[in-house]
Amino acid sequence: MTPSYFTSTNIIAILALFLLVNTASVFASPKQAKPMSAVDILSMTRVQDAVLSADGSHIAFEKNKPNWNKNIRESQLWLYNVTSQESKQLTFSSAPSSDPFFSNDGRYLFFLSKREKDDRRQLYKLSMDGGEAKKVFSFDFTPSNLVLTKDDRYLYFTGIALSSKARQKQIKKKQVIEQFENPDRQRQLWKVDLNSGELHAITNDTFSVRAYALSTNEQQIVYLKAKGVLLDQRHTGDLFLSDNLGKNAQGLTQNNFAEQALSFSPNDKWIAFTATVNSMGDPYYNKNIFLLHVKTGKVSILAEDLEGEVINYAWSGDSKQLYVLQNIGVSNHLFEYDIENKQITQLTAGDWTISDWAYDSENQQHLIRKTSPIELGDYWLANEKAMVFQRVTSEHAKLSHEFTLPKQEKLTWKSHDGYLIEGLLVYPVNYKKGHTYPLVTQTHGGPRSSDQFGIWSTGSYMPVLAGMGYAILRVNHRGGTGYSDQFLRSMMGGYFKHAHLDVLSGIDYLIDEGIAAPDKLVKMGWSAGAHMTNKLLTETTRFKAASSGAGAVEWMSMYGETDTSYGRTPWFGSKPWSKGANLDNYRNHSPLHDLWKVTTPTLIFVGQRDQRVPSTQSKILFRALRDVGVDTELYIAPDESHGFKKLSHRLFKINKELAWFEHYVKGHQYTYVTPY
Repeated sequence: MTPSYFTSTNIIAILALFLLVNTASVFASPKQAKPMSAVDILSMTRVQDAVLSADGSHIAFEKNKPNWNKNIRESQLWLYNVTSQESKQLTFSSAPSSDPFFSNDGRYLFFLSKREKDDRRQLYKLSMDGGEAKKVFSFDFTPSNLVLTKDDRYLYFTGIALSSKARQKQIKKKQVIEQFENPDRQRQLWKVDLNSGELHAITNDTFSVRAYALSTNEQQIVYLKAKGVLLDQRHTGDLFLSDNLGKNAQGLTQNNFAEQALSFSPNDKWIAFTATVNSMGDPYYNKNIFLLHVKTGKVSILAEDLEGEVINYAWSGDSKQLYVLQNIGVSNHLFEYDIENKQITQLTAGDWTISDWAYDSENQQHLIRKTSPIELGDYWLANEKAMVFQRVTSEHAKLSHEFTLPKQEKLTWKSHDGYLIEGLLVYPVNYKKGHTYPLVTQTHGGPRSSDQFGIWSTGSYMPVLAGMGYAILRVNHRGGTGYSDQFLRSMMGGYFKHAHLDVLSGIDYLIDEGIAAPDKLVKMGWSAGAHMTNKLLTETTRFKAASSGAGAVEWMSMYGETDTSYGRTPWFGSKPWSKGANLDNYRNHSPLHDLWKVTTPTLIFVGQRDQRVPSTQSKILFRALRDVGVDTELYIAPDESHGFKKLSHRLFKINKELAWFEHYVKGHQYTYVTPY
């Protein structure tokens, strides 16, 4: 007879063990939050490019995740059901999918992807009933700025008409040398019949279409055309109005600035656009919204006296209001502009920022991506009347439970001349009042930008620094956006008049407040943030370590090399090769001539293919610092442009900087982290 193991004694023992195990699990300590590492911040999933369906029932968005084996970030598309509040993945291809938009009947989702046998990214569509994505059309270029007609038959877009197959083959085999800034690389406006596949060129001329919009009745097109391929050259263009086939074009404007973000009002009475000029058309102002009356051609500015800068806008369904996403310093928030009554109402507020926004006039819905000190950026949906937001994505809802995240706080202080400056302080994790901490001062790029709540950039990796005991100061110095025109235009006639002193005053403020240790200061920045770093290294020897990424040191050569100099001209009064140019102004504001003063150990990074701030500037800085006896290292990332894209390059930069700071500031050895 088989013995029984389930005696009364054994059953009691088993029950006791069961209760012990389950009681322990109930009362077990929750998972302990940990400091964020370089790999952690690089590995975070990001949601982006969310779009609403025409009936407001669904939202498509991208989930962007790292693929460490491929050394890139990859995107797949997801679908959110507004009624059920459930999400599902739509694409599973190894090829990233991006730029989604719905057909107007809601049956399909279009997107761009480079899949097998594609030479470049192509347009695909996916049925909402399921199945595999299908290529819509094989273009000789990657289409961009796509607009679908209401009947879902025609698709408008811009793209570069490639040269003949024979010519492409010669270029690929390097049998010919392409002309520098090749005028053949200009973008034209196209239209394709999605039923027949017939492709029609709306424009075909010696200019580029830099922006366009289709009228609400789809009978007219407004577009900005300008010669050249450089970003700067868009400012030489003007607006033209034609029928939907590009015929009967007539000029609407004649000026020296670029009209961007074009759109017709729903009643087709107005054309709205943005431009970085004032009501007189003078350049170098915060971005404003302008209204052009289609019949009369009269142009008027909307709310010129409002401080801050327009990020984006959208028309209300009745054409009476504009909803505007406005940069107001440390935040972007939504405003409503009543056109007739000229009234402005702020719709959102708080210590967070809107990092992406879309508006659906048919269903009166706002879709925002909210970024805060404890949330990298999830999407939320709100009806415009109630403005009560419903969460759409939850990628970062529990971020603060997984990681020990630092407190962020808005600061204000007086600069050297009494001017009130604003910035953000990120406290070290486990901060204790009365203790001083190493301070990393980071300055933003642009300089036409501002630092805002959140700042989850992998270039600044603030949660990682805070977790290692550093305080971080982000200064919204003069010359940036989000404040008054006077604030922005303070760099007119000279780049380093107030901005660098604003930064130094912020450091002094935190030292006086007993937060920053005066003998443990670090400076870092990228692009304009590195211009600032290079300047400050010549102003003070107080920094114990620094990192300069893609920064300028000599303004005349920088002006000639960069792919964009339009916004730089006002800094120095004229182009350096203009007759009577004040070359002393260029020299006096170039850190190059004072690099002999530098003593701070400095890391330098730049992309090999950087056209915005070419590597020449970083090479000059490196050789100058090495020559004067400063500890310095230069790293030129292969195949990278103005911002590093490869995960390995981003991780290398963070690891190298942390090792550099730990060594020179704390005398500690840093252990490099890896994803494996």
